[in-house]
Amino acid sequence: MPLANSHFLVIDDDAQRRERVTRPFGGWDWAATYLPGEPAGALAALARGGFDLVLLNLDAAERDEYAFLRDHAHNTTLNAIPVVVTAWPGVPMERLVRCVQAGAADYIIHPEEEVLLRARLTNVLQRKLLQEQAGMALEAFNEIEKIADDLRLVILPLGAALSAEAAFDRLIARIVAEAQAIANADTGALFLARDDGLLHHTYLRVQSLDFTYQAGSGAPELIPAMPLTDAAGEPNVGSLPVYVALKGESLNLSRDGIGRLKSGVLAQLESTLAYEPESILAVPLRNGQVVGALLLANRRQPGSEQVVPFDAYHQQVAESLASQAAVVLNNRLLSEAQAQLMRYKRELEIGREIQLSFLPARLPNPDGWELVARFQPALEVAGDFYDAFRLPHGYVVLIIADVVGKGVTAALFMAIIRSLFRALFQQNYYEAEPAPAAPGFGRTAPFPFIDRDALVNAVRLTNAYLIGNHGDTYTFATLFAAVIDPHDGHLWYVNAGHNPPQIFGPVENGERAARVELSPTGPAIGLLTNVPYQLGQATLAPGELLLAYTDGVTEARNPAAEELGLERVEDIMRHAATAEEALAAIEEALRVHTTGAEPFDDMTMVALRRLETGTPDDE
Repeated sequence: MPLANSHFLVIDDDAQRRERVTRPFGGWDWAATYLPGEPAGALAALARGGFDLVLLNLDAAERDEYAFLRDHAHNTTLNAIPVVVTAWPGVPMERLVRCVQAGAADYIIHPEEEVLLRARLTNVLQRKLLQEQAGMALEAFNEIEKIADDLRLVILPLGAALSAEAAFDRLIARIVAEAQAIANADTGALFLARDDGLLHHTYLRVQSLDFTYQAGSGAPELIPAMPLTDAAGEPNVGSLPVYVALKGESLNLSRDGIGRLKSGVLAQLESTLAYEPESILAVPLRNGQVVGALLLANRRQPGSEQVVPFDAYHQQVAESLASQAAVVLNNRLLSEAQAQLMRYKRELEIGREIQLSFLPARLPNPDGWELVARFQPALEVAGDFYDAFRLPHGYVVLIIADVVGKGVTAALFMAIIRSLFRALFQQNYYEAEPAPAAPGFGRTAPFPFIDRDALVNAVRLTNAYLIGNHGDTYTFATLFAAVIDPHDGHLWYVNAGHNPPQIFGPVENGERAARVELSPTGPAIGLLTNVPYQLGQATLAPGELLLAYTDGVTEARNPAAEELGLERVEDIMRHAATAEEALAAIEEALRVHTTGAEPFDDMTMVALRRLETGTPDDE
C-alpha cells in the first residue's frame, strides 16, 4: 500500500519529463515539488523541510561530480530523506552504481511504468518509516535505561541519605535542593499536610533571586496555609498544591497552563517576590495518605538561562524522588526493606510495560493448525520471550528465546533482541512484492529464497549487534526461529544454542512418540563473532505436534532441588491429544513440582500441532 500524503522533491532539468513521471501522483495522494538540477539550490530547498523522498534524475545526480548526492549524504539533518535516481532503459549500470555509492538509496530505470514506479517508491518510503520507528524504539529504550540508572544510582541512594538526616529542617532543604538539581529548576517549594487539615508552605528556594524561606525560622509567613477541604467538606481543588496532594496526580504546566491559574500560590509569588513562573512541575507527596506536594518552577536549559518546560523524564524522576521524600517525611527513617520495596516496584513498572508490549497479543492460527503458548517469569519480569507472526505470503514465523539472567536487565535485552530480530526479518518483505495468494494459504512457491535468507540473516545480524554494541555486558541468548509452510507442514529453522524443540508423532493407540529433535545449528547469539548459522529443516505431518521450550521448564526445581526433567515432559507429551492439552498438562506438572520452592528460572513454552486431514480445529 502506498503511503498517502507523501511529498516528493523532483529534481530534473527537463520539465516535460518530470511532469510525465509524476503525472499519476495525484491519484495516489502524493504531492510533488519540481526543481532544476542545480545542486546548491536543490539542497537548499530540501533543507527547508516538508519532503519525504527525493526523485533525482541521473543527469542531475552526476552534475559537479555527484555534488547533490555527496552533500546530501554528509548532511546529518537531510540524509534521513532517501534519494531515488531515475534513469531510462539502456543506461549503463556503472552510472547507477556510482550514484548508489555516492549516497542514493535506490534507482528505477522505468519511471514511466506506473506500477513499477509506485511499488519502488512505496518500498523506499516504507523502509524510511521502518528506520524512523527503529530510531524511536531505540530512543525509548535509552530513556528507560536512563531512568533505571537514575533510580539505581541517584534516587535510591538519595532515599537512604535523606533517611539518615537527623535534623528535620536540613531534611526539608535537602529534598528541595536535590529536586532542583535533578530537574535543573530555578525554584523549588515544599508543602506539607498537618493534623489541622491544612497544607502548610514549609520551604521555598529561588536560586536566581538567592532567596530562601523556611517555616519556623522566625520569618513572616510567606504563603498562608491552605485548607485541604472547603466549607462543604469537599476537596479544595482550587489550590494547585492542594489539588496535586489530594489527587495524587502530577501537573506539568507550560506558560499557557500557568496563565489559567493566576491565583493562590502563583499570585502570591508574583506579588511578594515579583517572580513570574513560566514552567511548573507539581508532584504529590503520598505514602498511603496525603503528605504534601513538591513544586518546581522555571526549568533552565543546561548551558543557558532560557526557561523551558519540564519533560516526561524530569517528571518521572521527580515523582520517584517525591515518593522517597514522602516515606522519609512520614517515618523519618527508611528501613532497608522499604528501599528494596521501592527498587522492585520500579523494576516491576518498567518491566511489565516491556513484557506487555513485546509479547504477541494474539497468535496466528492458520486453517488446519493449532498454536498455543505459555509464559511464566521467575520474577516480576523475564528474559524469556516468544513471538509468532504471519508473512505476506501466508507462511508463519515462530520464535522462542532465553536471555541469560533474570529481572530488568534480562527484560531490557529481551526487548532489544525481539525488536531487532523482527525488524531485520520483516525488512525483507518491504522490498518484495508478494505473489497472488492461493486459496486459504497465500502460498507462493515452497520456501522461497527470501525466507531462507531472511531467517539466517536476522539471526546473524542480531548476533553481530549484541557483540558489537553490548559485548562488555556478557549478555547472550539462546534462540530458536522457524518459518513454517501451513500448506504442507514443511519448516526451515535456525537453532542458536537453544534446547532442541521436539516433534512428536501423531496419536496412535492413545499415545504419541517423540520422533525428532531440532538440534542446534549454531551457537547462542551474543557469544561469538563471524560464526555460521546453518538452516535445518523438518516436516510436521498431519497429527504431529512440535514443542519448543526454555530450560526453565525442564530445570524447574522442587523444594529438594530436584529438577522436573526432560523425561517427565516427554511422558506428558505422549498422552497429549492437542497442543493446548499438552501445555496445560505441563503447566500443572510444574505447579505441583515447584510448590513451596522459590522460582528458579523463567518458563516459556510454545506448542504447534498440525491437525489430522479432515479434522476440525479443536479450538
